[in-house]
Amino acid sequence: MRNPLFLKTLAIGFVLLLIWVPLTMIGTIVHERQQRQQEAAREIGASYATQQRLLGPVLVIPYRETYFSEEAVTDAKGNRTQKQIEQRVDHQRFVFPTKLAVSGNLAAFTKRRGIFRSPVYEWQADLGGNFQIPDLQPVERVRPDSHLAWGKPFIAISLSDMRGVSGSPALQWGTQTVGFEKGSGLDFSENGMHAVLPGALPAKGETVAFSLKLGLRGTVGLGIVPIGESNAIQLSSAWPHPSFGGRFLPDAQTQSVGPEGFRAQWNISALASAATQQFLRAAQSDDKHCGNASCLESIEVRLVEPINVYTQSDRALKYGFLFVGITFAAFFLFELLRRLRIHPAQYFLVGLSQALFFLLVLSLSEHLAFHLAYLAAAGSSVGLIAFYLAHVMQHRWRGLGFGGVLGLLYGALYGLLISEDIALMLGSLLLFLLLALTMILTRRLDWYQIGRTET
Repeated sequence: MRNPLFLKTLAIGFVLLLIWVPLTMIGTIVHERQQRQQEAAREIGASYATQQRLLGPVLVIPYRETYFSEEAVTDAKGNRTQKQIEQRVDHQRFVFPTKLAVSGNLAAFTKRRGIFRSPVYEWQADLGGNFQIPDLQPVERVRPDSHLAWGKPFIAISLSDMRGVSGSPALQWGTQTVGFEKGSGLDFSENGMHAVLPGALPAKGETVAFSLKLGLRGTVGLGIVPIGESNAIQLSSAWPHPSFGGRFLPDAQTQSVGPEGFRAQWNISALASAATQQFLRAAQSDDKHCGNASCLESIEVRLVEPINVYTQSDRALKYGFLFVGITFAAFFLFELLRRLRIHPAQYFLVGLSQALFFLLVLSLSEHLAFHLAYLAAAGSSVGLIAFYLAHVMQHRWRGLGFGGVLGLLYGALYGLLISEDIALMLGSLLLFLLLALTMILTRRLDWYQIGRTET
């Protein structure tokens, strides 16, 4: 039995599936631009300085163990004899700060690579604290009767990218000032710097204070390893959109984030952190997977862009199919209530204009603020559809009225995009209200009679 309403519904459903094709293509473009943005951030880091991770300072006391072992050797005549062979093994003894205080301000700004940009920072850090000199006798050795020769102790600091170090930092060790040399001196994390301490170490049990001013540049993020027995870390910046991560979050009572920037403080005890144990395991292992101290737990701060246009465009596209579907449903309902005849090709043109709206948002937001790009794209799309429907629906006010309803939908979509925490609730309420409105408007329709009538 021929049913025009059923056939029309099938045609509209087919058109809706056709609109899925340009929406998918636009989604591919968004992901490509996201990848290009990430590549641009890596390129900026490659020419400026990458994301930094600070480990240290750590007091390193090198020593060489010497012992003799007997090995069987064969001379030219085939005679086997036992020969004493001298063996030498290099070790390092590590001493972690009793107290470690790190503070400083992150001066953040953005660098561009073409139309893409990435946040970078200059960190003026103050490091301070003290070391308690340990008893050097109980150390790791291969043979209990071996001879130990102590080398010159040094302070090691590991950094991800030494290009980010500005100026010539110097270590204040007690009452002496010591310059740094390139290389951390740590086998598992070679990038960094070290300062060879003058003279011999103080006696066992004595405490030596240290301090250091360090200028450090980096891209996007900063990580700090709480390597001390007691760690007090304080960071501040005028950047209003930080993301705190890593193993530890800032103390809630000291954390403040607002339009003027952020301020955060961490107080971490060695009882709560496994950084020192991870450090020792990495130092004793031949596995080099812990480059730049990446295997050590840390606190992390990332400078997040206030509005990532690609993330917002991607989120908008996730609502795209539903958005077009709602428009088609409203269009179809209007057609039924007003007894109009609208061709599926006209549905397709309206849906295609809505799909192009998402492409307009993406392209404009690369050059304008996101809210301005969204407003321009939505205004263009609503204006075009209202002008077109004024002729399709054979009445100017009908087209303008439908355009107004469509403008409300665009406004609702923008509300979903900027309300990350309550987007699900707003979306579900919007769908419920639209369903309720549809049921109210069609409560008196005789669907059987419509099915028997040519549309």
